[in-house]
Amino acid sequence: MRLEVYETSEGRVPYLDWFSGLDSTLHRAVQRRLRAIEDNDHFGKRKNLRGSLHELKFRQVIRIYFAEFDGQIVLLLGGSGKQDQDREIAKARARLKEFAGQNR
Repeated sequence: MRLEVYETSEGRVPYLDWFSGLDSTLHRAVQRRLRAIEDNDHFGKRKNLRGSLHELKFRQVIRIYFAEFDGQIVLLLGGSGKQDQDREIAKARARLKEFAGQNR
């Protein structure tokens, strides 16, 4: 499975902005999970948020929002703490919609 990150039309990468703010313990946990997806297509605990938007769950602490295309590409749209979840899900939906519009 190939991982890609969503980039806004202004050149921002919301996933990397969020990831850079995590502590080293969470960095390692996220990197392990993403490596498992790349190497073995193993997502661990995930939830469909409707349509092609999904979240990866990390205990009760953080979430990563993503879309999967053709079972081959995972587009990382962003992440959040549990407390910011609703707002960040809305942003991830908007990013996915923008991405779909750009790639028709």
